[in-house]
Amino acid sequence: MATLDILIPHFNDPEALALSLRSVRRQTWQGDLRVVVADDGSRPDIKKAVSAMAEHSEIKIDVLFNPVNRGRPYTRNVLLDAIDSDYVAWLDAGDEWYPKKLAEQFDRVELVESSHMGTPFWVTCNYDWAWVGRRKKKIVQKTDQDQAKALLIGSSLRAYLWTLLGPAQSFKDVGWFDERLPRLQDLDYFIRFVLHGGSIKNVREDGTFCVYHKSDVGRDAEEIRACNTYIFDKHRVLFNRYGDSFKAMRLYNMEMLAARFAQNNRSGKLARQYMWRAFKARPRAFLNHVRKNGLKA
Repeated sequence: MATLDILIPHFNDPEALALSLRSVRRQTWQGDLRVVVADDGSRPDIKKAVSAMAEHSEIKIDVLFNPVNRGRPYTRNVLLDAIDSDYVAWLDAGDEWYPKKLAEQFDRVELVESSHMGTPFWVTCNYDWAWVGRRKKKIVQKTDQDQAKALLIGSSLRAYLWTLLGPAQSFKDVGWFDERLPRLQDLDYFIRFVLHGGSIKNVREDGTFCVYHKSDVGRDAEEIRACNTYIFDKHRVLFNRYGDSFKAMRLYNMEMLAARFAQNNRSGKLARQYMWRAFKARPRAFLNHVRKNGLKA
């Protein structure tokens, strides 16, 4: 049995998958690992390319194929079922790990497990946020705070699976990814983990250990807003815990995020609709935003 399973969903982008696999091969950590790629109904020619990539790889790669496209949460559930190791890490096709990521995270795992805390845990890490066409920006994962509240805010602690490594059971115990969430299923998964007693740790080193290649192009603003609405309704009790002002600010941010997606995909009319809704949720916050940034979401 391998020590670590690295779980990667993939759809119609073998170049992005190759980029991610190269970053796995460059890891300084020397333990046994297995990569599991779940292809979500890619074109036949791309499926052949993925199979060839796995066959000729220097590391062990198992490839699973969905017969048709079922979406990322379904594919992540396929990957959950495929876990066969003591530890698990996630990586999205197109994102990269820096060489010391696994080594630093396993150092933290060893410390946590030696303390015999007995509570489920994941180890995250700081990362670089790389917008297409812009310079990288370091994002720090601050874990020493109310983690449920921080995840809902989404600025100082962000719900990205590809930052994580942890015991396999800590992922299995959360249950399935919610297949009604084509987007933001990471956030729902993190919230459920924390609400059921899980704790997120960070590595001890202060550097960045992976990079998120970020672009809004082709992302559906209405889908993003609908997923945020679903999460708000699903976890309404948690939102209520932090009061009306907190809820109003979260609703404001949901509208502004949807406006950003619409604007970056040249849907100006839709962006203005979301901005108007943001203004109604938090007028002062919206006007402060306009003073600083104009009408940019």
